[in-house]
Amino acid sequence: MRTLLGGVGESAVINEIRKFELFTDGRAAHVPLDRPDLIVERSKLIRGLAEQAQSHGAKVSFGNRFVSLESNGTGLRVGVERARDARTEELHADVVVGADGALSRVAQAAGWPRQPTVPLVQAIVRIPSDMSLDTVRVWFVPDDTPYFYWLIPESRERAVLGLIGEDGQETRRCLERFMDKRGFTPLGFQGARIPVYDRWTPVERRVGAGRVFLVGDAAGQVKVSTVGGIVTGFRGALGVSEAILNGGESRELRSLRRELDLHLLIRRTIHQFKQADYSRLVDLMNASTRRSLSQYTRDEAGRVLWHIALSQPRLLLLGLRGLLSGGSILPKNRN
Repeated sequence: MRTLLGGVGESAVINEIRKFELFTDGRAAHVPLDRPDLIVERSKLIRGLAEQAQSHGAKVSFGNRFVSLESNGTGLRVGVERARDARTEELHADVVVGADGALSRVAQAAGWPRQPTVPLVQAIVRIPSDMSLDTVRVWFVPDDTPYFYWLIPESRERAVLGLIGEDGQETRRCLERFMDKRGFTPLGFQGARIPVYDRWTPVERRVGAGRVFLVGDAAGQVKVSTVGGIVTGFRGALGVSEAILNGGESRELRSLRRELDLHLLIRRTIHQFKQADYSRLVDLMNASTRRSLSQYTRDEAGRVLWHIALSQPRLLLLGLRGLLSGGSILPKNRN
């Protein structure tokens, strides 16, 4: 994020993570990070980006809701509802960029199919007394979720404990059971729908003579291995900028597609893992494997996979078995 945004993102960083602790079935693995993971407060980041855009001459209009999109013959007619008086205003543009999340109304209006999503549920809890501020804990409990539980510190007092599941109500029940078993008391709950990347979504469509683009969650640009999307979303925005300026060509979008496809391969490999598979995975994490995970970030999937394959070939066999036995990663309830 720092590479993409520079100083504008610094004020949004509320913590730096320098170690991961992985747990499964009584086993544990510790992975230090050469470069810290950043914990970002999205609301601060959005405000900072808006201020920077305005300082460069962009006009930002708040308090509006997207209503409609259609061709006006020479470009696009966009309908927005003003919050102050509920009146609909028409805007005209040659290009519209939809960055309005997993349930993008811009995407629906321009004819993109609705993308599948999964529920994210997390609770605000107090940090355990034995946990460092710069550490994230991850638990693999495949009977509860094909993804994982996480505990991420946000301050010296509080952390977020959460998981991603496939059914919203069952995911909430799993989180409550997990908290009860480990002695966490919720101070509050948060929830969202997260897109599931199962194939590349073309980011441009023509509506009459106008051009419509999607970026970020609206385009499903999420690492499905960890279901994180801040960095990939900004890469998607950079790619769309290139495509607008270069008549549709973008090296960044091609690179992003390769990265997201590698994360999809990882997710398909482990999505059907059982508890014994995760135990085997932790057992196989030798010192060389941990160094690879330390040196390369989760946004460098190709490098991570290559170095892990060299350092621990048996992990390839475990992954291949998971890939061959795995089914679809999409939830049965695709909404």
